[in-house]
Amino acid sequence: MTKRKQVNDVKFMNAADAIRQGWLAYLGAYGLAYDRAKPAIKKLSKKYASLFGDLVEKGEEIEATAKEQFADAAERAKELYADGVDNLRSFRPANDAGDRVKELEAEIEALTKKLATKAKKAAPRKAKAVKTAKAA
Repeated sequence: MTKRKQVNDVKFMNAADAIRQGWLAYLGAYGLAYDRAKPAIKKLSKKYASLFGDLVEKGEEIEATAKEQFADAAERAKELYADGVDNLRSFRPANDAGDRVKELEAEIEALTKKLATKAKKAAPRKAKAVKTAKAA
């Protein structure tokens, strides 16, 4: 076993010097870490630039696909809506509205003539009834 060497010339420093040397050691460690990381950062920045370009291209492809799918979905929705409207129209009676209006106008005219005829027939009776009521 070797004996420990005793150092008799240990220099005691004051607190301000100890703090300053601690700070300088920290700065040295930070500088050393920066110097060692600098090449890796350059390499990453080059990779990042190409990676970013690749991501933009992929995003454009996805956007184009999404637009196509959205257009297809909108077209299918329009077709389904049109089919639904056609199905509803198939339940409606199929007659021409113009013909039905003419039929109704003819019926109204016939009824008006009947009422006018009945009113003429009822007018003499009414006059008779009024005369007999005055006489009584």
